[in-house]
Amino acid sequence: MRSCKIIWSLLLIPMLLYAGSTGKLTGKIRNAKTQTPIPGVVVMLEGTVYGTTTEADGTYLLLNIPPGTYTVHTRMLGYRDLRIENVRISVDLTRELDIALEETVLDLGESVTVTAKKPMIVKDLTASTAVVGREELSSLPVTEISEAIELQAGLIKDSGGNLHVRGGRKGEIGFWIDGMPVTDVYDGSTVVDVNKEMVQELQVISGAFNAEYGQAMSGIVNITTKEGTNRWNGAVTLYSGDYLSTHDRIFPHIQSINPMAVQNGEASLQGPIKKDKLFFSGNIRYFALEGWLFGQRKFNPSAVVREMIVSEDELSTYAPEYYKNSREYTPGFRMIPYILGTNPWLDSLVTAKELGSMRAANRDTFAYYYNKVRNNHTHGKGDGKYIPMAWNQKLYGQMKLIWRITPDFKMTYNGIYDGTQYADFERDYFLNPEGALDRFRTGHTHLLQISHALSRRTFYKLGFSYFSKEYKHYAFEDPHDPRYVHPYLGLQQPYSFKTGGTSDSRFKRTTTTFLSKLDLESQINPTHLVKTGFEFRKHRMFQENIQLRPAENQTDINLVFDSPFIQTRILPDSTIYTSRYTHEPIEFASYIQDKIELKQMIVNIGVRFDLFEPDGHVLADPTDPYIYNPIKPQNRYHDWGTDGIANTHDPDGTEGNGIQDPGEPLVTLAERKAYWFKKASRKIQVSPRLGVSFPITERGVIHFSYGHFFQIPRFERLYQNPDFELGAGTGNVGVIGNADLKPEQTVSGEIGLQQQLSEDIFLALTGFFRDIRNLAGTTAEEIVIFGGSAKYSKFVNSDFGFVRGIILSLNKQFGQGLSASMDYTFQIAKGTNSDPEQARNALAGGALPEVQLVPLDWDQRHTVNLSLAYSSGTWGGSLIAQLGSGLPYTPRRTEDITTLLINNQKKPSTYNVDLRFFRTWKTRFGKWTGFIKILNLFDTLNEINVYDDTGRAGFTTDKEIARATNPTELINTLDQWFTNPTHYSEPRRIELGITWEF
Repeated sequence: MRSCKIIWSLLLIPMLLYAGSTGKLTGKIRNAKTQTPIPGVVVMLEGTVYGTTTEADGTYLLLNIPPGTYTVHTRMLGYRDLRIENVRISVDLTRELDIALEETVLDLGESVTVTAKKPMIVKDLTASTAVVGREELSSLPVTEISEAIELQAGLIKDSGGNLHVRGGRKGEIGFWIDGMPVTDVYDGSTVVDVNKEMVQELQVISGAFNAEYGQAMSGIVNITTKEGTNRWNGAVTLYSGDYLSTHDRIFPHIQSINPMAVQNGEASLQGPIKKDKLFFSGNIRYFALEGWLFGQRKFNPSAVVREMIVSEDELSTYAPEYYKNSREYTPGFRMIPYILGTNPWLDSLVTAKELGSMRAANRDTFAYYYNKVRNNHTHGKGDGKYIPMAWNQKLYGQMKLIWRITPDFKMTYNGIYDGTQYADFERDYFLNPEGALDRFRTGHTHLLQISHALSRRTFYKLGFSYFSKEYKHYAFEDPHDPRYVHPYLGLQQPYSFKTGGTSDSRFKRTTTTFLSKLDLESQINPTHLVKTGFEFRKHRMFQENIQLRPAENQTDINLVFDSPFIQTRILPDSTIYTSRYTHEPIEFASYIQDKIELKQMIVNIGVRFDLFEPDGHVLADPTDPYIYNPIKPQNRYHDWGTDGIANTHDPDGTEGNGIQDPGEPLVTLAERKAYWFKKASRKIQVSPRLGVSFPITERGVIHFSYGHFFQIPRFERLYQNPDFELGAGTGNVGVIGNADLKPEQTVSGEIGLQQQLSEDIFLALTGFFRDIRNLAGTTAEEIVIFGGSAKYSKFVNSDFGFVRGIILSLNKQFGQGLSASMDYTFQIAKGTNSDPEQARNALAGGALPEVQLVPLDWDQRHTVNLSLAYSSGTWGGSLIAQLGSGLPYTPRRTEDITTLLINNQKKPSTYNVDLRFFRTWKTRFGKWTGFIKILNLFDTLNEINVYDDTGRAGFTTDKEIARATNPTELINTLDQWFTNPTHYSEPRRIELGITWEF
């Protein structure tokens, strides 16, 4: 309660937090002939309310401009009106536009229209920032906004599909929409994925970003969404497609063409509900992807399979359907994988064999049990169809309303819904796909902002947001669904896929965040642009992790005679099968930032303050972790002696003897809760930031930046295993969360050069480093549980890393609609561990991990991105090529080497090419664009995962070792088992579509 009072008192501090969602336009207007400044010139952005007049020295300033492309219109008596088209405004950047006006006779009313050329040099850029506008996004061969983010220099996608910015771990990116943070603090992902068609501008800040951005150590993704205008317009896009690949040996069923395997339908609409006052912008989208990973439904979850040896003649006579799937056992006999309930003759053999073992084989008994087999196993055999096992269905909706009450006062509401149903490829269920999990991810975001210009140089923003993200998975929605089968059916033979069983895992988590913030920006004078502010966030974290169990009377069944279907039950939280938690941590932050714009340099200097209340607890005595089943005698019973009264010094010596004697009461759960835990402490951090840009010529700028960046570890690490239940066993038996983890820290710096080599060639060179400390890890002394037979690990701030690299970018405008760009990244990313649990897992596996800097899993030393685009106005295309050196992997340990040689080998290098062509034509009903997208143009088999004994995706010596054991290979062959499609990248995908704009 005391901490809440402190937080609310801090909310009243007159400091304001600003996150970039608008840009700035400034410049000087002169007489074209005399070069003298012209005061009083009206400067307006056409179609908007943004306008001003020049000062006595001819300067003008427009603040709080949403990003986009505008037409600047100037008016002044005695001068020609001038319209400058294609003026690009970007978030957090200053666009300088100096204008020369020509004198004219008053009554001629002459007007001139020119087109502004996008400047190649951004003089006030003090940290590496990629800015992608709406036009560039629409031309790229990308479907999702995440794909455009992956194309930016300094970003690496690891073998699991996770993004890493300049060597940082996953979950270290801050996601912002319209100036409001929307990061899921549970795992560092975004709450919603904004649809590409709703993005006005995308910024990816990979350098040392300003103090206005917090709770991110690696980078910032800042998305500004479209706003409605005074003209109604919209678009409808439809496309479909499928995979076209020749690699059917690796991807079963990939050669079966289904033109609707990819489906996308979306519509957007923008316009005025009331002209100049109320504006609407909205989008709705449905997307479905069948995927490229299939399973074959040979078995249903209820299948009970028995390997049987039968006479070849009898098999061909009485069960010919099994003959083709048999293999010779000895001359005259065949071995088959028999599915109970599918053949009467074979059922009788199984029944007789089981009854023989039960010593009960009379006719009545046989008939009774034979009927049980036939009745209980009627649905085990599948239909053999190929079933998608990595499918995805998405429904997205967004509505943005802007109410401009006055030219200086604006209210904005932005609501986003993003719901996805999908399946992860669970390869063990390849022949029993119905037993795998279905997964659901749903995000809701509500943003409400008030923007009020107090003067031409000062404005504030008041913002509120409420967002939630839910993830859950299960095999069936109802935990008591009658289709659940006994866990025994999920057992599998070596080198064989599952022939039955359903996943009994049920998981649900929800992150809900309420955020309030107040922003102020003021151009105090022509030199200083000051931003200052605060924000308050309250989170609610809920998690439920359940493993379903059979009813008490079904814990042990006879797979032949009993029904495979069970009644499920959910055990209490006090068991290893169920855990739940709810936590409500609080964050507060404030900062002040000054952008100093001088002729000789531009300086961004700021400082940020962060406070975090974790709302969690840690163990008071780590040697006895599980409160529901303590080990230490003093935690199980009161050692008060036979009289049951403390401190009476029983004459028989029973008090304090370490043995529970008669009369000594048990310690109740309520009593243990009073002393079992300690409250996690409050965390406070101060982060200085500095960025400087030096224009050395009109065509060259040098910049450097330096800053300290803090981030609370992903909340899943704070609250993992909330009951501290570690199960039985010896050795290292598990890992627990730690609500008292300190903030992780990165010290980041860079120095860079922007140089315009000619009118159409631009070069940028940046060198950077990152010193990463206090990362969550398990590299610490194991905690010995009382009794000494078992140990465990917990998350501590034990890991660290160091990253350094250079980035070279080159852009060329060829003219006539043709452009090309290239960026090359050389990076060395080393750290103690790639994953927080890596050290603990090594200990549990018998290895001896050393504390040393080793290549991280995403240490891709060389990365090249190439892009080429052409547009003639009616047709065009774009191409993206990505090349990467191999990611590291850890080779298999041998018997004579116990120390892990972590990531000292490299996987094969990778490359990919994506292509898009379009053709546009106009009719009286609007503009139509037909397009084709080809992803992975050359159907490249990139080896993203490899076997640790060979370093290749398709070959392992384990296959020959397995063959030496002479497996039956009845369910599947060894070739099928060791040909793993998840070792390779996505095959070629082709999409055809059309867009109608009106």
